[in-house]
Amino acid sequence: MFSRLLSRLGLFAAPLFALAIAGCSKADLTVRQSTLDPKGPVAQMQYDVFMDTVWLVIVLFVLVGGLLVYAVVRFRSRPGDTAAPIVEEGHGNPLVEIGLITASIGALVFIAVPTLSAIWYTDDVPAEAVPKSKLSAWYGQPLDKAVAEQVLEVDVIGKQWWFRFEYPQLGLTNDAKHSVPNEMVIPKGVAVRINLRSEDVIHSFWIPKIAGKVDLMPGRKNHMWIQADEVGHYYGQCAEFCGDSHAYMLFRVEVVEPADFAKWVAAQKADAAPVAAGSKAEQGKNLFAAKSCVMCHNVGGHFGAGAFGPDLTHLASRKSLAGAWLDNRDPKAQRALEQTSPLGTEASVPVDRATFKANLIKWIGSSGISAGADGQPTKDVKPGNRMHYYKMFNVAGLRETHQKLTADELDALAEYLLTLK
Repeated sequence: MFSRLLSRLGLFAAPLFALAIAGCSKADLTVRQSTLDPKGPVAQMQYDVFMDTVWLVIVLFVLVGGLLVYAVVRFRSRPGDTAAPIVEEGHGNPLVEIGLITASIGALVFIAVPTLSAIWYTDDVPAEAVPKSKLSAWYGQPLDKAVAEQVLEVDVIGKQWWFRFEYPQLGLTNDAKHSVPNEMVIPKGVAVRINLRSEDVIHSFWIPKIAGKVDLMPGRKNHMWIQADEVGHYYGQCAEFCGDSHAYMLFRVEVVEPADFAKWVAAQKADAAPVAAGSKAEQGKNLFAAKSCVMCHNVGGHFGAGAFGPDLTHLASRKSLAGAWLDNRDPKAQRALEQTSPLGTEASVPVDRATFKANLIKWIGSSGISAGADGQPTKDVKPGNRMHYYKMFNVAGLRETHQKLTADELDALAEYLLTLK
C-alpha cells in the first residue's frame, strides 16, 4: 500500500521537479521583466530577501514533509494489528509545544530582520553612495555650487496611462518645456533619488531588474532610490491597477555612461530643428497646429502651449511609443541582437525609421480620429487612448468633435514627427 502511494506521488513529483528546474534556467531568468536577474544594489537587496524566504520555505517543507512521511511509515497499520484503544485527548507534550513556538518565532525573526533591513536600505540613498553620486563628481556641465553637491534627482509623475520624467536640477521639467515622457535615462553606477507623485489615481513605479515597487499617490509625495550598475535598455511598468490601460502602462529605462548622460542632457535642452520649407514634413507641422495637437503637446522651438500630453520635442529619438507599448526598433534585428549579445535583453538596436513611422500612423490613426473601411473611427491600439477626447475638442463650441485624418494627412503628420530628434 505504501509503495503504491510513493509511486503515485512520484508521478506528480517528477514533472513538477522538471518544470521547476526548467523555470530556473539562466535563459529564463534574463527575460525583460525578471526580478531574478538583479542589475543594481536595490534590486540585489530585494532579491536576497526573496531568496532567504524561499530557502526558509524549502527547509520548513522538507522538515514538515519528512515528519509526515515518518509518521505515516512508523505508525501505519500492519497485518495482525489489533484495534488500539482510543486515547483520551490530553494536553500534549510541553517540550514539543515549546519547540514549535520557538521554531516559529525563529522563522519570523529570520524573515523580519532582512526584510526590515531592506526597507530601510531602499528608502533613501545610503551615506556610502552619496559621495560618488554627487552631481559635481561625474556631471560634465557647469552647475550651481549648491546643486553640484546634491545627488541626482528624477521626479516621476504618473498619469493615465503614461509616466513623465523630470530632472529639476538640470532644467528638464514640464514647466521649462523639457520633460521626458516614458523613457528615463540615468547614468551607470550613480545613485538616483526618485521622487514619486501622481496627477490622477494611484500608480506604482517598478523596474524589475533595478528596483521597485513604490506607489505614486495623488496628493502625496513618495520617494525611493535606484542605481543601475550595467549599461543597457531596461523595462518598467505600473504595478498598481489604474484603469483601462493599466496593463499597457509601460516605460523604458536607458542606462548610459556618465559622459553620455551629460551629452543626452544637453541634447534634451535643445529645441527641435527647423522643418524644410515645402516638404511633406512642413505639411505635417501645419496639420499639427490645425488639428489641435498643440493644445496638449509641446514641441520646443515650434509650439510651446501644450502641457497636458507628452512633450514631443525629441520624439523621434525615443525607442518606444504609446506609453512604451509600441517598440520603434526593428523587431527582427532586436531579437537577433538579444540572442547574440552578452547584454541579452538589455542590448538595443537603434530606432528604425520605417518601424517608427508605421507605429506613428497606427497610434495616431487609432485614436478615434481616423476613419476605417466602414467610415467609423478605428479601434484603439490600447484601451483608454484619450487623444480624441482632448485633442479633437472644439473650443469654440465646447463640444467634442471626431475629426478624421485621411491617409495622406496621417503620412504627413508622421513625417513631421520623425523630424523631431
